[in-house]
Amino acid sequence: MGRETDTLTSVGIDIGTTTTQLVVSEITISSAGLGALDVDIEQTELVYRGTIYETPLLDRQTLNVEAIEDLVTSELEQSGYTPASIDSGAVIVTGESSYKTNAEELVTRIAADAGEFVVATAGPELESVLAGTGSGAATWASDKQKTILNVDIGGGTTNMCLFAGDSIVETRCLNVGGRLLRFNTAGRVTHISNPAALLINEANLDIEVGKCPSEAALHELVDLMANSVFETIDGTERSELTKELTIRDNEYTSRTIDGVCFSGGVGRLIAANDDDDLFAYQDIGGMLATAIRERLESSSLIVWPPTEMIRATVIGAGTQTTSFSGTTVSFDESVLPLKNLPVVTASFSGTDRESLADDLRHCLERGLSLYETDQVAGLALALPNFDTLSYDCITALAHALDQAYDESGYARRQLPYVIVTQQNCAKALAQCLRAISTDLSPLIVIDEIAASDGDYLDIGEPILSGQTVPVIVKSLVFGRESSAA
Repeated sequence: MGRETDTLTSVGIDIGTTTTQLVVSEITISSAGLGALDVDIEQTELVYRGTIYETPLLDRQTLNVEAIEDLVTSELEQSGYTPASIDSGAVIVTGESSYKTNAEELVTRIAADAGEFVVATAGPELESVLAGTGSGAATWASDKQKTILNVDIGGGTTNMCLFAGDSIVETRCLNVGGRLLRFNTAGRVTHISNPAALLINEANLDIEVGKCPSEAALHELVDLMANSVFETIDGTERSELTKELTIRDNEYTSRTIDGVCFSGGVGRLIAANDDDDLFAYQDIGGMLATAIRERLESSSLIVWPPTEMIRATVIGAGTQTTSFSGTTVSFDESVLPLKNLPVVTASFSGTDRESLADDLRHCLERGLSLYETDQVAGLALALPNFDTLSYDCITALAHALDQAYDESGYARRQLPYVIVTQQNCAKALAQCLRAISTDLSPLIVIDEIAASDGDYLDIGEPILSGQTVPVIVKSLVFGRESSAA
């Protein structure tokens, strides 16, 4: 039997510190047919590359929502696709734009307008992964079975993702970018971001809003930024200053890096090797690129060429945000698609039926108290892994779920039961649950999906002749700018 294929249309929208852009991709997925357990992404084809726009602002703290919505609408029309034809994708706000007061409002509105199954999400860790996949670093690592660090340097942040073979090892994120300082056409400083102010104060540099700084002061500023970038690439001995610039600081692996790959707007300037007009964009991106390039020339780092630079993040957003449940999925098609399901994660203190039921009831009660269920389509209950998935284990779990949904008060709300497990057991669990329940709400059980508290799920309509469903796990987490002044 040949493999069955299906195609999804995916849109990526990246609203960054400096630029806003949209791409459309066609994703071909396949399965070996009924009864097969695997769902593979066979091909991703970028079918539309939108114009790169300067991100519209009302002021330094506020995104121009209406102008950005108009850009997205215009780009979709130009691409030849309609919101109704979009199956998947992501709207992400990155860099300093994620610090704006109305960032969350913006992505929620864009996602509502741009397609039935577009996810609204942001956050430096996700941005790091998307940039690394969009730049080709993940493919390099997988194809060559090497350890590759993608370094995506944009206007407001530097986002790194370490890939080892087929795995993501970690992300490393810094408040370093080419637009932390901005100028007018006369060379006077018009804006100093908080991370730039931290560095200026640390080095006692004569750089102030309204003044034309000396070239020496600017070089010293970008040298400090470049130092932090290279200390983070190394990951072992970071200064206190670099740690202050680090977003969500963690200890980094000591794994040897086989090569680095640069992407993002500043990454493109590094590769361009053009120092004729360092202030072409009225920021410090050109100077930062030069400082990084000079350090690369004297370092032992091996630089791997990216397949995409300035569009890396948006391409990753358009092609890498969708997962697929295993083909043992079980669902009531009448309630699909479902959007913005809050995830509540269960933990088990024991494996007997009563202990399981008690733990699940507490989890559902917590979810019902946290979320207004008249505002959401239901709760997604994420189950932990079991050591073994025997018939007795699945039967006990099904009885416990039935009891917990009833005793928690969830059943009375006439919401669908949505159960998520990382283990391949969705169909067996659903069959047991349906067999023992006398009054079961619409039931969706999906497997091979990892989700946790604070995440939200979108579950699309079935594909591949009903064998699986597309799933997006998202987190509406936005940046909060450093208080350094």
